[in-house]
Amino acid sequence: MDIELQLASSQDARALLELQITLDHESTFMLLEPGEREPDHDRLCKRLADEADPSYTVIAMHGEKAAGYVSVGISSYARARATGHLVIGVAERYARRGLGRDLLQAAREQAVSRGLHRLELTVMEHNRRALGLYLSFGFQVEGLRRDVLEVADERVSEYYMGLLLTPST
Repeated sequence: MDIELQLASSQDARALLELQITLDHESTFMLLEPGEREPDHDRLCKRLADEADPSYTVIAMHGEKAAGYVSVGISSYARARATGHLVIGVAERYARRGLGRDLLQAAREQAVSRGLHRLELTVMEHNRRALGLYLSFGFQVEGLRRDVLEVADERVSEYYMGLLLTPST
């Protein structure tokens, strides 16, 4: 399977939005419930094209379809500008093939090249597959956000995780 990782541009907005909507239906590990995501293609295009926004998205394309993505949100405020908050998703049909690790690596390389000092994310406590990936990649658990989400009428806790970056990582 030939998958190409690239920085997402406004031309990738439709594929990215379709993937995010798919993930909302496929996985209970993503934040949004099915139907909660605003299918606003134009707004996503503008966000991806906004050169003033330091945030970025790496998208994994399989032909015309997006197989996975990692978005790194970066604050425009001076005190928080060196930290990126990750959101990652891989379509189920592409899972367990190393794509998540490849996306994390691409996000880390971009972060280092942009001068970031830290990447962080949250992961649901019971999402053992993702937790294992993040730990093996060097993220450390920094805290537990107890009962922070409600998924399928159950309270769910999230781990708060961080990865300190150096130019050699």
